[in-house]
Amino acid sequence: MRRLLLGPAVLLATLVALPALQVVQVVQAPAAAADDRPTLTQLTAPSVDGTRRYGHALVADPGRWSPTPGATAYQWFRGSTAITGATGRRHVIRPGDVGHQLAVRVRVNRPGYATTTVLTRTAVIRHRVDARRTVRYEVRVKGQVGSTLVRQFRQQAQETYLDARGWRGRGVVFVPVRSGGAFTLWISQARYLPGFSSVCSTQWSCRVGRNVVINVERWKNASPAWNRAGGSLRNYRHMVVNHETGHWLGFGHAGCSRRGASAPVMMQQSKGLDGCRFNPWPTLSELRR
Repeated sequence: MRRLLLGPAVLLATLVALPALQVVQVVQAPAAAADDRPTLTQLTAPSVDGTRRYGHALVADPGRWSPTPGATAYQWFRGSTAITGATGRRHVIRPGDVGHQLAVRVRVNRPGYATTTVLTRTAVIRHRVDARRTVRYEVRVKGQVGSTLVRQFRQQAQETYLDARGWRGRGVVFVPVRSGGAFTLWISQARYLPGFSSVCSTQWSCRVGRNVVINVERWKNASPAWNRAGGSLRNYRHMVVNHETGHWLGFGHAGCSRRGASAPVMMQQSKGLDGCRFNPWPTLSELRR
């Protein structure tokens, strides 16, 4: 038992070790000598159930108390930072949770009793699947693009590759290298696209052999169809990198499965949707192929 001083309040904390979890019980002492309210008695500790991977949800069990609490409140944390809007028993794991330890704060109270708070930490959240394949790639430039934009392109493309919603969800880990690698990711002026192959046009991005080529005009401005639908430029960039890299991974074009569904990332969303909704990430069916 140890006493923790937090500002004017005195907290009593007990650390209890559980398999794959750490449970910290923090009981707030009376704020003033006149406040002699009793505390609830913990019969069983709060816990967290669920698979600790992206694509799953975690559920907080508030534990058992005597007497029974009149109210129970929850707040989920990523590390030491409260997750905005995550105030229910159930927390759907978010892309940003991957690689971090989560925690849920359970706060119980009852009229006539002091509020009791318990913090339960999880193991580190993992990707949807473990790494199955490591792919190294290099970034190259064709034409006059500008050093600032090239730095942005390198950073944002790698963010797309690392994102739990992307091809990483199929077990593919992308690692940038200075030269060589399994494929080359290009940022190219539009007029040089046909030089990669006759199938490439100045209007769109393309993939030819080991070359994944992103049209700088599309990178800077997205496409007319995407913009008309109100899609964000950042999501377009996610989509075009995922789409063209998907071709390099061996995927062909896909169509809209049904009106209102998320478009497959291998659909030519730059040109239109055929009733689907814009989607910058591989669908589950694409990840499981």
